[in-house]
Parts: sequence; C-alpha cells; structure tokens
Amino acid sequence: MVKKSLNKISPLAPQIIKRLSPVEGVSLYTYCANLYNKQRNDLSIFLFHRKSFIAEVFTKSSLRSATLDWNSKALKGKEVQAIIVNAGNANTFTGRQGERAIEEVVKTIASQFKISKKKIFVASTGVIGEPFPTQKVIRAIKEKKSPSKNWIDAARSIMTTDTYPKGISINTSIGNQKIRITGIAKGSGMIEPNMATMLGFIFTDAELSQSILKSLISKFIPNSFNSISVDGDESTNDTVILTSTNAKKMNKKIHSINDKRLKKFKLDLEKVFLYLAEQIVRDGEGATKLIEVNVTNARSRLSAEKISRSIANSPLIKTAIYGRDPNWGRVIMAIGKTYEKVKKDKLKISFGNYLVAKNGLANPKIDERKLKRYLSKDKININIDLSNGKEKSKVLTCDFSHRYIDINASYKT
Repeated sequence: MVKKSLNKISPLAPQIIKRLSPVEGVSLYTYCANLYNKQRNDLSIFLFHRKSFIAEVFTKSSLRSATLDWNSKALKGKEVQAIIVNAGNANTFTGRQGERAIEEVVKTIASQFKISKKKIFVASTGVIGEPFPTQKVIRAIKEKKSPSKNWIDAARSIMTTDTYPKGISINTSIGNQKIRITGIAKGSGMIEPNMATMLGFIFTDAELSQSILKSLISKFIPNSFNSISVDGDESTNDTVILTSTNAKKMNKKIHSINDKRLKKFKLDLEKVFLYLAEQIVRDGEGATKLIEVNVTNARSRLSAEKISRSIANSPLIKTAIYGRDPNWGRVIMAIGKTYEKVKKDKLKISFGNYLVAKNGLANPKIDERKLKRYLSKDKININIDLSNGKEKSKVLTCDFSHRYIDINASYKT
C-alpha cells in the first residue's frame, strides 16, 4: 500500500491509496512528456499482448474531442492492441492540427510496438483549445521503458485537478476460472452525468467477446458514471472503456450476459464501476462533503432523474450544504424548476433521517441543532419522497466550497 500525499488532498479521499494489480495480457508504460512543464508522469500506454476486445461509451457533447472521433472509427474493428492516454492537453477544438497529431502519435506507437494503427485507441484530458504538443508526446513514446508493475502509476499520470489517483482491483471468478478486474479513472471538475464526464479504463483478463463487453458497459454505466455530478458541466472528452484480454480461457465460451457463470463477475464488475464513479465525486474540485440525492416514488424514471439532477446541480444547495445551512427551501426550488408534476401535500423532504418538510409545510418538530450537527458530517443524504409512483433515482454529488472558485479561477494560468 502507498500512503497518500498530504498536499491539498480531498478530505473525502481514501485514507490509503491501495496498489493495483496488473491484468494478465496487458503491459503498462508510463512517461513524463513534460506536458505540465514539470517532472511528473503525464502519459500512459496500455499494450495488449494477444487478441483483446474493447467496448467504449462517449460523451454526448456536440463539440467532442478529436480523440473520440478517432476511437469511434477504431471501435468498428472491435479489437484493441494499445490505449494511449495523456493529461495536460484535451486535444479539443484544435482543428486539423489535432487530427494530424493523433495520426502521428498513433503511427509512432504502431512502429514502436509493432502493432496495427487501426487497433490503437486514444484518450486525452486537460486544457481545451491549445495546440496538441505532438513532438513532446512522440519523444516520450520513443524512450526505452520497462513496463510498470504498479498500475496506480497510470492513475497518477492522467490526473489533472485530481488530488489523488483513483483505482481498484478485484479478484473474482467466472464459473471455476479465477478472474481479475482492475480499473482506473480520472475526474474532479467539469463533471455532469450524460455518459460519464471523465476518463475511465477498466480491464479484465476474462475471455469475453466484444458484444458481451458492450452489454456489460451499457448495463453498468447508468447507475455509476452516469449518476454523478460535481458542477453540472459536461466535458468534451468523456469516455469509459472496458477491455477483455481473453487471457483466462473458458471451457465453454460466454454468449450472453445472462449466463449463470457470470453472476459473481457481474457483481464485482459493478463494484468497480460504482467505486470509480464515487471516487470522482469524492475528489470533486474543492469538495468537503459527499452528497447523495435520493428521489423515490416518482411517476417515471425520467421524472425521478430530472429532479435528482436538479437538486444535485444546484449551486444554492451545494453552498448551503458546505455552510451547514439546513435551508430545505432550496430543495423545493430545485424540484419546482424541473416543471415536473409534484403533489405538494404528499411531498416529503429529509436530510438523512431528519424529516424537514411534509404535507406541504415545514415539519414543526424538527430539531434545528441536531440537524445542523448532521450537516457537519462528511456524507449527507438528501431524500425526496414524491409519493407519486414507484420509480426512483440516485445521484452522487458534492458541495461547493471557496476552494472550488480558487481552482477554477486559475485553471489555465
């Protein structure tokens, strides 16, 4: 285990940053390309040794990065031989220069590792609109490097305003075959559910086809990476990638995600998705509190999602929680501005177990002192019972502190 740095680490971070386990069939290479003009790793390459498959989901942003356009084409081949990820530059709104940069970088990787250009995937994160530092990246890739045995190095290399690396390894099984899952992610600001709003990479050595991977990623994205928010701003570069190296062969291949042998594997894969998504919120820019918004008994799933996201993305609510101010009127505001049909006399609002409003009125029995003590905790639940149906939605978010402004007032400078 590696102890985390004390330098402005999020107060919601894990006490210990655990080492990650490599996945059989993949080698990791990390580099310092000086994309931040200081000595830190800012570039990683995952190299696959055998026929491996890949599934990917993308941001819905209409101004997405050129990297995602490249990946959309590469995804048609279903296979992956390498993934390169850089921090420090988003390669977004960079025109033809950005497109040429990808072509040159991919060509260099293909030559360096003797693999196909069509099976190389690219991801970038950092400042939008600055020319991509192609030569810096190429010089780094050409360095002779040995694979890194500690995959937390990769999680560190892709950090931007993140205060700690995010990763998890789980040993699981499919039938009688032992399987490993390792995932990493980055994200701290510009986080709003609409696919993901960050970068996530999840690897397994299981023998799984690309169609199975697509089904799995579609199954677990909605309640994990698609149910988080820091600031309501959707990025141009969001993507989540799931790969299988096929290193652990099955006696009988898996043809459906409903195969009974996948039961434990699916539970553990979901844990990886959920853990990484939560860590992004815990590392929200300037965050001091994790906020879980639960909307229950809604008339439709869409209605529940609209209301939960409206609450999670309200600056007024986020600042109130930061200040330990039990101003539930702001929750009423956030529900109302969705224009969803809500029965006032049946609506219940609670902070944790403290019921603050019911029957269209404030709860006269609420103890403000106890409620304020509850709001001093680092995990706050806002529970909304609409009493209007059977659907529900949960979104994880965080508070807004003074530091959020400090970070975003000087991100580029």
